[in-house]
Amino acid sequence: MIRWCLVMASALVAIGGDDCNAQWYGGQWYGGWNQVYSQAETPYSVAARGRAQMTMAQGFAAESYAKAAVSEEQARNLYLDNEAKFIQLRRANRDAKDARIEQDKAERKAKSLLRPPPKPRVDVYPRLSSDQVDPLTGQISWPDCLSDKDYEADKKIAADALRTQAEYGPNDRTTNTIADVAHRMMKTLTTHYGELGAENYGPCRQFLNSMSVEGNHAQEELK
Repeated sequence: MIRWCLVMASALVAIGGDDCNAQWYGGQWYGGWNQVYSQAETPYSVAARGRAQMTMAQGFAAESYAKAAVSEEQARNLYLDNEAKFIQLRRANRDAKDARIEQDKAERKAKSLLRPPPKPRVDVYPRLSSDQVDPLTGQISWPDCLSDKDYEADKKIAADALRTQAEYGPNDRTTNTIADVAHRMMKTLTTHYGELGAENYGPCRQFLNSMSVEGNHAQEELK
């Protein structure tokens, strides 16, 4: 058929035709010279064109993979850079916090050095009078605000320590015992504040404060 078309084309050229555009209505072929030319491919040319298209596709794929690898590397570098900056920021914040803590400590220490030392308890609370505690026998006269049975056990311990101090002289043991008993009785006194009221609570608290330093005053006299 191709040979026939070529013959026809030669004939058409001979008679002045430009191309093989004649139609063949009696068979399956019809169309112009371009269709004949497009159908005149050999198996080799088809395979060659397929390999060329595959090579082009592989080239496009390789280029896409390369671009993706570059993008991935850029993203990884950006992530590592952000991580490094974040760690650096945390360290800077930690160092700043530690510096503030150290500065606060230094300021508190400087202020504490400016404050006068606390006075000894014997200078803060006066000693019990002789009417309240007999210095020769250690006999103590308890105020009415401490007549509740909640104080009975501590009152006995205090009386024994004061009597021992009067008989054998003051020492650290009796001094500490008297102070500990007085502080326990202060805690108990706080629970009775509602019953006593401010008017009776104040003098009773003052009595216990003076009793707590009774042993300290006795030791100071021996110096």
